[in-house]
This record gives sequence, structure tokens and C-alpha cells, in this order.
Amino acid sequence: MTPLDELLEIERRLWRNDADIYAATYLPEAVLIYVDTAVEAIRGENAAGRHWAEVALSAETAVEIAAGTCLLAYHADARWNDQPTAEAVDCLTVYVKRDGRWRVAAHQQTGNP
Repeated sequence: MTPLDELLEIERRLWRNDADIYAATYLPEAVLIYVDTAVEAIRGENAAGRHWAEVALSAETAVEIAAGTCLLAYHADARWNDQPTAEAVDCLTVYVKRDGRWRVAAHQQTGNP
């Protein structure tokens, strides 16, 4: 499995909108550029019954910027279960390998998440 495949698999799990997956994947000191704090926002969305019903990733690319550090960029078209149409976002995630597994060190989404 290539680093791109491995990181995209992680991203697809994160798009399941499960706060526990976020908490296990994001470093405590991760830098996030969102409107809300990711894990807190997801817990609120889950409590309200909201989740991503459909997510399609495209234009995926990964660049190893140093040993154990990769930058992943992609476009996502994602639809909430309570919305009729998908929203488009561009995502950029910096992953670092800690204790043998990839963890998110920084993530940015632009568009209407």
C-alpha cells in the first residue's frame, strides 16, 4: 500500500464523522483550520443525528516532505444526511508518523464544510 493509499484510507474513516476516530487520529496539539473545534463539533452533530451520507474524494495527491511526514491534498464533495445536495471542499492534511501510525498534525478545509 502506498502512502497515498494509506492516508486516503484514514481520511475516508475521518469522513465517517465519528468523534472517537478523530480523537484517536488527531494529535492533541494538531492545528485545525475549521469554523469549530473538530471533535466538539462532531459530537454535537452526532447528538443531532447528523452525519455525512455521501463523500466522494478526487484530485488526491500526497507528498512526503520529510521522513515520517506527508502532506495530503484532495477535493471532497460531501452530503450531510439531512441535506439534498453535496457541499464542495478542498482539504489539506499534514500527517506525521508517531509510534508506527499516521496521526494528523494539521488540517485545513476551505469551502462550505
